[in-house]
Amino acid sequence: IMDLKKQTLTTVAGAGATNFNPLWLGDQLYFLSDRDEVTFNLFHYEPGSQQIRKLTDEQEWDIRAAAGHGSNIVYAAGGRLKELDLDTGKVRELNISIAPDLPQTRTQWKDAGGNIQHIDFSTTGKRVAITARGEVFTVPVEDGSSRNLTASGKRREYSALWSPEGSEIAYITESLQGQSLVIVDQQGGAELKEFPLGPHFYTLLEWSGGERQRIVYEDNHLGLHVLDIKSGKSSIIATASRRQSSATAVSRDGGWLAYTLAQANYQRDLVLYNFNTDKHSAVAQGNVDVDSPAFSPDGKYLYFAASTNAGPLKVGLNMSTQERPFRAGLYALVLSADGESPLSPRTGDEGGEDAEDAEEDEADDSVPATRIDLKGLPERVVALPVALRNYHDLAVGNDGMLYYLQFVQAGASVEPPGDNARDGNSLWRFDFEERSASQLLEDVSAFAISADGKQVLLSHADHSLSTAELGETLEPEPLALDGLRLRVDPRAEWALIFDETWRMQQEYFYAPNLHGLDWQAVYQRYRPLLDHVGTREDLNTLLVAMIAELQAGHNRAGGGDVYQAADTNTGLLGANLRIAGNRYRIEKIYTGEAWNPHLLAPLASPGNSAQPGEYILSINGRELRARDNIFAALQGSAGQQLTLRVGPNPNGRGARDIVVTPVESERQLRLWDWVEGNRRQVEQASAGRVGYVYLPDTAGAGYTFFNRMFFSQLDKQALIIDERSNSGGQAADYVVELLARQHLSGWADRDGMIFNTPAGALHGPKLMLIDQDAGSGGDFLPYAFRHLGIGKLMGTRTWGGLIGISTNPSLVDGGTVTVPYFRYFDPDLNWSIENEGVAPDIVVALDPIAANAGRDNQLQAGIEEILSQLEAYRQTVPRQAPPLPTRLGN
Repeated sequence: IMDLKKQTLTTVAGAGATNFNPLWLGDQLYFLSDRDEVTFNLFHYEPGSQQIRKLTDEQEWDIRAAAGHGSNIVYAAGGRLKELDLDTGKVRELNISIAPDLPQTRTQWKDAGGNIQHIDFSTTGKRVAITARGEVFTVPVEDGSSRNLTASGKRREYSALWSPEGSEIAYITESLQGQSLVIVDQQGGAELKEFPLGPHFYTLLEWSGGERQRIVYEDNHLGLHVLDIKSGKSSIIATASRRQSSATAVSRDGGWLAYTLAQANYQRDLVLYNFNTDKHSAVAQGNVDVDSPAFSPDGKYLYFAASTNAGPLKVGLNMSTQERPFRAGLYALVLSADGESPLSPRTGDEGGEDAEDAEEDEADDSVPATRIDLKGLPERVVALPVALRNYHDLAVGNDGMLYYLQFVQAGASVEPPGDNARDGNSLWRFDFEERSASQLLEDVSAFAISADGKQVLLSHADHSLSTAELGETLEPEPLALDGLRLRVDPRAEWALIFDETWRMQQEYFYAPNLHGLDWQAVYQRYRPLLDHVGTREDLNTLLVAMIAELQAGHNRAGGGDVYQAADTNTGLLGANLRIAGNRYRIEKIYTGEAWNPHLLAPLASPGNSAQPGEYILSINGRELRARDNIFAALQGSAGQQLTLRVGPNPNGRGARDIVVTPVESERQLRLWDWVEGNRRQVEQASAGRVGYVYLPDTAGAGYTFFNRMFFSQLDKQALIIDERSNSGGQAADYVVELLARQHLSGWADRDGMIFNTPAGALHGPKLMLIDQDAGSGGDFLPYAFRHLGIGKLMGTRTWGGLIGISTNPSLVDGGTVTVPYFRYFDPDLNWSIENEGVAPDIVVALDPIAANAGRDNQLQAGIEEILSQLEAYRQTVPRQAPPLPTRLGN
């Protein structure tokens, strides 16, 4: 509680519980809290005695909101309203019946084109199988109309594959009990076959041809399976050691499967599996990381990409993976012992295959058998003459040429706002006749070649699709998606989403025992509330309440078909404004600081700048007074030029016109102003001896901020690292490894200063500022900082969310559920930090009174502490070289 007269603070409810929804009735304070570790209930704080008393005893449902008047408080719990009489302490339920207009519940037609989850090309490239919004469509490339093959509305279907001969389509269908594989005719109609798969989540990968057709699929528990369509028997053929999806390929005759399998060393091995003998043979055994196997149509070769530098990239949780290049080579595996390399020398001698034989071979439509001689197989690997680059998604056309994607290297460039680095991803072709690679097309994020090898389906960075005839050049034609429409009954879809969310928690949560929670009982408890949901936003609220029963961080739900208001595109000027003289007066201008090339500061452009203290008199000739809403005048102006009339006087004397371009957001302008203000404050208070580094997160922005600020201040004697409000991302191993670097050696230069190894190191005292708004990676960073003995932590306890997310699929309407699927434990095998946070060594709470006055008491305390440490610190790293040798050979 803040006493506005005395300007003092009193803590009513401290750490250890969530306290919210404060309300005053007279001079008495009431609030909601879960301090009894059961549910949220209503509590009373008496300012005189400073005693806290529990007023309600809701055991089953949390109190979500409360409001009061007089001696009564009304609150919501379990979808019901209740009233507490403060005089008697009695609670009664309020029976209120309303008949709202709920337009979101009406059955309606929806465009599924923006919600595509999977695509597959038909045998000859005449149609595309698309799974979108839980339905399976086929879309014509030229002739015909789009078809919805499932149109169930009450089930989710996805992961559709076309059969090798093109007459059937297989897909996964979802139910509360589990999933099944369904095969239907390509034109739709009744199901031809259905195979129950089990209680997990599955993804279809390959449909093999040949006499004995099989479907290869994987589950969400790292298993790779094969289903024999004729017998209906399914078997698991491999289980990965790490969570990396298998890249697969089947030979054209249907006899062999090539797949990658993640091993304990994080590398993916290449394995060949014989369907008929049930035998596995590893080709690469941990010494390279293999991706994208692809059989040649003639059965002679298996192509793949392999990398020997992928190691530093294999654990994406680590911040040290940022901007690491991935370099892979392209290889051909000669499958038969008597086979020739696709790059065999050409002698030019007479007596080779004549033209007539070549034409006969070319006209032969029979499927050649794939013969693989396992003995000596690893020795028959041939490297193709291409540069080592970021290669993925290999496929072979009917022309025998190899097609593949080249992705832009991470960190190779930072694109301006609005540009997409993925536009640089490109489709390439390796020509075995010319023995060289050429780029076919830019802006390709994925592609698929038809089973006959003659057509290609292209996916682009803007999510559009196109098709083209495969060859030395491509002429893509857009694929029309206007037929991807379906009739949606929202209530039926919401029921599907509710069930799938419940199943995802059961299937993806890191602890199979769900911490001992009776998950079936949770379903029975929450499912009746679904009948009272009236909007998609309500559904998200219900989902969040249900998954919160697990009491785990990062477990969220959101998005979907929620209402989206039209964007007004209101421009901002990057300034603080104040009403003065019946005008808008510029109090402060945010400049974007120096060296932020993509950070535009509208009022700080040379030649078109304004000055603090000046007035904005008009916008595009429209007079601007205090009674006018300046933001109404700025609507629609983000990214557009405006003419402002500015001047030093409210009456317009001495005014001038400037042309500016308002920005959509001022967030980065204001952030960098705050960061640079803190850095200057630290520098001034320490007489230049102490540096300051801020990390807004532990992902891309945090990596950029740290590199920019840390390395530019290596000449400082000490360092304050500020991670307050750090939103997390990755585990910041990169940061702490640099901060903990030990001095190894010095090097004397003839003319310049000495330099050290490691060069990027600052060996003096270090202090980290933390607070309650830092979490996830913002929890791990201070933990690691202290664990490695780098320095002390100052501030308040961090949020407490060290549990990982984002492996489960999205919901049917594009909504998301982030199920935690891995969790931190410390070196002593303790589950910690999650739901606990990292406590500071020195507790300093942010003083809101000082903050309102523009003073950061936590930063001030940090400066005092680091200066105190600096006084006691003794430099052990030499600052100059020893005396030069005076004898030869020394």
